[in-house]
Amino acid sequence: MKKISIAFVSIVAMASVASAQQKGSGAAPAGGAAAGAKAPAGAGSAAAGAKAGAGAGSAAAGAKAGAGGAAAAPAAPMEMPKPPAEIAAALKAMGARANCTGTGVGPDGKTEVPFKGTMTHKSDLDGWWIHGSLNATMGTGKAAAKFKLEMYQTYDAKMGKWRVSGVSNDGGNMAGTGDMKDGKWESTSDLWTNMGQMMMREHGDMTDKKAGMHMWGEASMDKGKTWNKMYDMTCK
Repeated sequence: MKKISIAFVSIVAMASVASAQQKGSGAAPAGGAAAGAKAPAGAGSAAAGAKAGAGAGSAAAGAKAGAGGAAAAPAAPMEMPKPPAEIAAALKAMGARANCTGTGVGPDGKTEVPFKGTMTHKSDLDGWWIHGSLNATMGTGKAAAKFKLEMYQTYDAKMGKWRVSGVSNDGGNMAGTGDMKDGKWESTSDLWTNMGQMMMREHGDMTDKKAGMHMWGEASMDKGKTWNKMYDMTCK
């Protein structure tokens, strides 16, 4: 589109030059009459006509050149960026499926209750995100409740950190960043729940394959002054 615009401007400019030359050629006969014997009548107009013809020819040539240049320019193919290698490596370390057991905090935000569920991981959105799904039961008997969590994480090469976001079936959502090194995970997030806004920090250890992936999380409702344990679980 840029080349077409440039060609169009060139054509207009050259046509303007040709038009000016043609107007000049109209004044030439008067000049020729005043000159008298120096120049035969019509000689000036003939010369101006020749110039005008040359200008018109140049305009036509410019039009052809501009049109040819626009047609010859191929559209550059659009290439999407490729996912960082850290994403596939982390997904391999996490595994596709694991059974999880541990403890979580009950509805009062204080009492610990038994926790049992299944965690799955898969590649999503063309390899750019690890999609984790947790389906679990918290509590026992009639007091038991279903807990579901959908989490996405990707590696940001410019930041040198992981970006994490998630939503749960109790209306909660979180967003934060984390670091993964030598099989260990540390993250901090902002968390919004039906109990209000809070800060969250989570820890993970995947160094012992036999023991499984150990994860635990803490929350703070006073902007990091005090922290309370929210869950502790092992998945393998």
